[in-house]
Amino acid sequence: MERKLKVLLVDDEQHCLDTLRFDLERHCNNQLTIIGEVQNVIAATAQINKSHPDIIFLDIDLPGMNGLEFLESIGDIDAKIVFTTAHSKYAIPAYKFKAEAFLLKPINSEELTEVVSKLYQSINEAESIFSKEKLAVNDLHGTTFIPYNEIISCESNDNYCIIRLLNGESKTVSKTLKYVEQAIHEKSFLRVHQSYLVNSKHIKKYLKRDGGTLEMSGGKMIPVSKSYREKVHKYLNL
Repeated sequence: MERKLKVLLVDDEQHCLDTLRFDLERHCNNQLTIIGEVQNVIAATAQINKSHPDIIFLDIDLPGMNGLEFLESIGDIDAKIVFTTAHSKYAIPAYKFKAEAFLLKPINSEELTEVVSKLYQSINEAESIFSKEKLAVNDLHGTTFIPYNEIISCESNDNYCIIRLLNGESKTVSKTLKYVEQAIHEKSFLRVHQSYLVNSKHIKKYLKRDGGTLEMSGGKMIPVSKSYREKVHKYLNL
């Protein structure tokens, strides 16, 4: 069953928040729930950590730190970003962050509705790709179901994740590594680096060089970062 999306509004001007909320509730009420409206990046950070929104409507012209700088500072988040601004000059730098849309103020209600509808469909479809025993990967031709035991590792690539398989192939899903880690219901998967999640069933060797490296099935070498080293040692009884 499709669920309503959780939406956070970030804008330092109250009248912009009021207008955006009105349009969203009027045209997209069946697709979303507004979980918060904030006017600065400090409040936005707190709300993101607390509520984990699906979509953030983010104004670029914010006090102290603009929306682009804010995204650079906050790091890896799963929310889809829709930029809102009165200045078209921000359009090109905004897409550096793989924004889902760039809406120029005053926001056209038809454009807003179209953006929300696309995100509603894509997010709900993406969430249905995971099951308790297999990872399902969607592409243009359909859905491929991959048993967990055939997955060697998962590798972060910006807002995407590369799934490397035992047969030498790889699949790319439009989810962050953090999301995949939380979605996989299998205890054999171990986070060993900010950019890597491995299936411990396919660890062939642990090498002490370079602070710790794992040799996986198929020969791929994966680094163990300092922050995860103690956890990896404990998990592997080293």
